[in-house]
Amino acid sequence: MKTLWFLFIGLCCISDCHAQSGWKVPKLRELSQADAIKTGAAHLSAEDIALLKRVTRDVIEECAADPGPGDPGTALGLFGQLRVRRVNLGPHSNAGLVVQGTGVCMCGAVGNCPFWVIGEAPRPGVLLETVGIQTFALQENLTARRFDLLVGSHDSAMQTDLQRFRFNGTKYQLNGCALIDWDDENLNLLRRPRITARECP
Repeated sequence: MKTLWFLFIGLCCISDCHAQSGWKVPKLRELSQADAIKTGAAHLSAEDIALLKRVTRDVIEECAADPGPGDPGTALGLFGQLRVRRVNLGPHSNAGLVVQGTGVCMCGAVGNCPFWVIGEAPRPGVLLETVGIQTFALQENLTARRFDLLVGSHDSAMQTDLQRFRFNGTKYQLNGCALIDWDDENLNLLRRPRITARECP
């Protein structure tokens, strides 16, 4: 009986180690007001602006028709508030844009918003479009010469719902899901956050 108990504990430890090794806690980044299109921080070209207007048109029009408290009442104002940052999607300067919605109309109460990744080379286009995202990270696990993309949603202050996307040669495709816990069962902040793989919904 004692042998079976130790075997069970050992298997649990191996399973936990495997979950931890398959996922490492990323350094998640968050776009801010300083990244708003109207600030010009991303130095967007006329072609970039035209593409972003096409990509975000449906979301912008829906919000312009029924803006939330404090949101701009025009499509132009809403577009100017979108947050954009230039990123390298691969090791050899695969240029891209990370784009996130903002404001009451587009985002949930905890800051989860529409999210897009635009590839600029070799041909501009949408590589990922999803919703309910607050943070992101790029990890150097190469697939089709692109980094993995991790996106995080917050359901609470101390837990992050994580999704991993891998590039399939054309777009980013969902590849796995996990939860990051930043505190323990007694609400004490963990020195090393705990990450647990889970099934994707």
